[in-house]
Amino acid sequence: MDDDRSNLLYLWPRRTLFVGFMDQPIRFSQAAASVVFGLKQPVTVRVAGHTPVQTWSVLLAPGAKVDIEPTGQLVAACYLDALGQDYRLLSRRMREVLPGVHGTVPGEPGLRRWLQELHRAPALPSEAYRLLEQGINPGAEPYPPADPRIEKVVRIIREQVHRNLSVEVLAAEVNLSVSRLVELFRNQVGVPIRRYRQWHRLFVTFTGVERGETLTDAAIAAGFTDSAHFSHTFRMTLGMKPSDILAMLSGRLFVDTHQDDTPAVVPGYAGGEQCLSH
Repeated sequence: MDDDRSNLLYLWPRRTLFVGFMDQPIRFSQAAASVVFGLKQPVTVRVAGHTPVQTWSVLLAPGAKVDIEPTGQLVAACYLDALGQDYRLLSRRMREVLPGVHGTVPGEPGLRRWLQELHRAPALPSEAYRLLEQGINPGAEPYPPADPRIEKVVRIIREQVHRNLSVEVLAAEVNLSVSRLVELFRNQVGVPIRRYRQWHRLFVTFTGVERGETLTDAAIAAGFTDSAHFSHTFRMTLGMKPSDILAMLSGRLFVDTHQDDTPAVVPGYAGGEQCLSH
């Protein structure tokens, strides 16, 4: 329904998708690349020191400091994979319109129509992921390869997300010097290790909420010191307050923690699917 003001949130290990109404500017300084769509009208994109741009869709580089003004309309934000493979695939097919901002996502009209329909009638996580994958990579092109050492560091952080493993420990795990790991991680992921760890803790917190934990308990289990620490990180990373998303989910939080990170179009994909419905 066009007057449905509820939000929609999908969480997969590789990507996160939010579709909802936003009245306040979204201040991006995130730890993952993302694509953002205005679904009813263009959004205004602002980068300090540059003339604002109006567009239907943008690709944002990881760590880009960008303000997006949605003017109270329905928007979609898809946070892309941590290893930057989605970003590298998309950016080479797009034109940079502002620093860290590429304009007009390939296949934009079809993606916008699909996202509007998804908001009206949410699909199961496996189907939503399949269609999102086809939208991002319709030609099933090979994704740019990731450095296996950085893949391993990301995997260690995910498996021990509640621990603040030092850069020295992580470097030793992949036989690199600290300086070389810091450089490689920043080049591959786009943000420092600490920023990525905080980003993944947000994902883990939401999966805990989906299982029925309180927000505070889920945030602490994910490694945040308290709910205030979670809220601050959420605002700094996603550009929105937790209440902007959580207050209007009402049964529209979908979590698929079994979906494999391997980037591929898999028509018969079968992942673990769960839906929060209380």
